[in-house]
Amino acid sequence: MSQIFEGIRVLDLTNNLAGPITTAMLADFGAEVIKVERPFFGDDSRAWPVQIGGASSLFVQANRGKKSIVLDFKNSADMETLQKLVKKSDILVESFRPGVMKKQNLTYDELCKLNPAIIMCSVSAYGQTGPYRDRPGYDLIAQAMSGVMSINGHPDGPPMRLGPAVADNTTAYHAFGAISAALFHRSRTGEGQFIDISLLECMTMQIDCFEIASAGNEATRNGNHSNMLTPYGVFGQKSGGMMIAALNPKLWNILTSLMDRPDLADDPKFVTVAGRNENQKELIPLIDEWVDSFTDMNKLEKLLMKNNIPCARVRTVKDVIDDPHLNARGTIAEVDVPFSKAMPKLKIRGTAIKFSKTPGKPGPAPALGQHQEEILQLLNE
Repeated sequence: MSQIFEGIRVLDLTNNLAGPITTAMLADFGAEVIKVERPFFGDDSRAWPVQIGGASSLFVQANRGKKSIVLDFKNSADMETLQKLVKKSDILVESFRPGVMKKQNLTYDELCKLNPAIIMCSVSAYGQTGPYRDRPGYDLIAQAMSGVMSINGHPDGPPMRLGPAVADNTTAYHAFGAISAALFHRSRTGEGQFIDISLLECMTMQIDCFEIASAGNEATRNGNHSNMLTPYGVFGQKSGGMMIAALNPKLWNILTSLMDRPDLADDPKFVTVAGRNENQKELIPLIDEWVDSFTDMNKLEKLLMKNNIPCARVRTVKDVIDDPHLNARGTIAEVDVPFSKAMPKLKIRGTAIKFSKTPGKPGPAPALGQHQEEILQLLNE
């Protein structure tokens, strides 16, 4: 076996990002993922920017390594084809609003009649049960409702969204792990099962300060600095930013020495982490000023690293995509885009999970209906 999910077939009835990223990760590690798309338009993300030569970079990222077939849920012959595919599949992942699968007679109970061992994963905004189940939702709505926006941003500013699609990605990672666990369970018992994953709940898992709210206090925004640890944040008002973490006494003493401020190391206000955190408003500007005294952030980064201070220059996405470490480890990967003449290859996120014996590798994303005949032929085998 060269890949961990080799021999596993996945029916992908997902759209947008969270569901497709889930199944793309399964494809990275060898699963045969059959993406079922609607006629003419396919997945919504095919039309999203950035468009290069008629191909969406987001679609390529979220649908790498898959096969595409076009089926119309309003067509009885196409629904019969889908049912036949269910019988030949191990996993079905869908991301419709709750109730849609029931209208199509594709609930987990109905699927089990066709394939008792099937694993079904439903990805939705709020889950299949509960007061919010019927509400529409997207990544940013989950960010807002989870409380994450309320603790992101500057204290004197409004709540801020997180730049990346964090809710979609986090949900995909949860779903990938859940499906893997369900496959392990099936290997021991022969039983499939139903998995209910929601953007809101997965985004809520990002909150690491529930204890503050549980104690009766409101967690607040603190800009580029931690509410609980100091110095632990992005320093420098003019320089572009340097992330510095000097949390234990040894690191704090080294940092104050590099700053040529030994007085700070002995100041009772700053001797402990708790004291430094309590006196953030006085301490942060002092470190900001020191960081801004460097005209070259690379030089500062080298100085901090030489003295074993955990740090990182704040980099652009362009910096990251060309990073030699991430490229060497396959975390940044290049895939073919055969259906785009203007973009024959594209750099995307690769696999962050590194298996020693069954490594993953992203494959090309499909054109709409590219594998129609191949998949229909499968039903005759």
